[in-house]
Amino acid sequence: MLSIFGCPIKIFCNKETVTLNIRNKETNELKKTKLYDFVKKNCPSLIGDQAYYYPTPWMGLGHAQTAYAAFQKFKEIHLVDYERKVVSTPDGGQITVDWTPPLSKKPFDDTPTIVVLHGLTGGSHESYIRCILDILTNPPHNYRAVVINFRGCAESDITSPRLYSAGVTDDIRSVIHYIRECIPDAPLLGIGFSMGANILVKYLGEEGENTPLFAAASVANPFDLVCGIRALERTYIGKYVYSPTMANNLKKALARHEHIMKEDKRLDLEYAKSAITLREFDSRLTTISFGYETVDHYYRDASSSPYITKVKIPLLCLNAEDDPVASQECIPYDECIYNPNIILATTYYGGHLGWFTGWRNPTRWCIKPLSEWCIAFLEVS
Repeated sequence: MLSIFGCPIKIFCNKETVTLNIRNKETNELKKTKLYDFVKKNCPSLIGDQAYYYPTPWMGLGHAQTAYAAFQKFKEIHLVDYERKVVSTPDGGQITVDWTPPLSKKPFDDTPTIVVLHGLTGGSHESYIRCILDILTNPPHNYRAVVINFRGCAESDITSPRLYSAGVTDDIRSVIHYIRECIPDAPLLGIGFSMGANILVKYLGEEGENTPLFAAASVANPFDLVCGIRALERTYIGKYVYSPTMANNLKKALARHEHIMKEDKRLDLEYAKSAITLREFDSRLTTISFGYETVDHYYRDASSSPYITKVKIPLLCLNAEDDPVASQECIPYDECIYNPNIILATTYYGGHLGWFTGWRNPTRWCIKPLSEWCIAFLEVS
């Protein structure tokens, strides 16, 4: 039963988290502190007496939270002003990135910057992105942010016959290289949401200590795509509501860029457009487009869970246990506990990218712990 009294945040981490060297900006002195202690001091919404999530009582469990997150666009609040730039990729493709504040208002400098990755077929317009950037890029913090819009997303065009993949990290490397060229001295922190979280964590594991990001946050990460698709199709609502909805979103993206995708003669676009479920679409298009043998081969290769133990920077993983899209059974608890760089925080309620709180005009609770995490690291960067 849904509790109106709040649910404590569950924290899973190594008994000996990594030691951080924290610089006092006033004295310029370095102080050593454990990651867990640093988070406990600076992120009260995650650890401590205030670490409770009070879900919106009338919204029910994860399905209602997820539906509200999907259909409530919050067009009148969390307004973010972007300036779009295009980044070319080695294969002849392009990726659009949205900077905020616009460069015309805030030219490139060494302002600490948040690099954001959105969810499946999303973009910088998503409310779950705008709500956190509204806090971080405005006074009193005044950080900079850049949202990476995956190929063909957020009304962007493609120039090569390649769309979305949950496991391709080369595009992220290209964009982060571009960002580093634009602001070589700015500290960079990453945030990924849903499928963007999966890509971010996989990238971090592949890069290890070589990433220019010095901290990151993974939000509603599906982690294990083989496990996730099976969990999704195991339930009626997953198989006949969520999976077809995600497939339809991908088919809309395909339809918008069909004139370019026709250049890949391996693809049967009519067959892909007839897909009903997410698995069918990935089997008919994504698997072939990216050279995988089977759809499960794609899902295994794209999963970020095998890379959790290889992450070498402080990483917050935030997941809801009742998330119907990123299933709890796919959360790599043991791997997160093994890695001293990771803090895994879970809530009993929250749905997928929901975490709504309040009776009237609900807002996202997750804004608080995420902003606390970002501010804590950006302030000592």
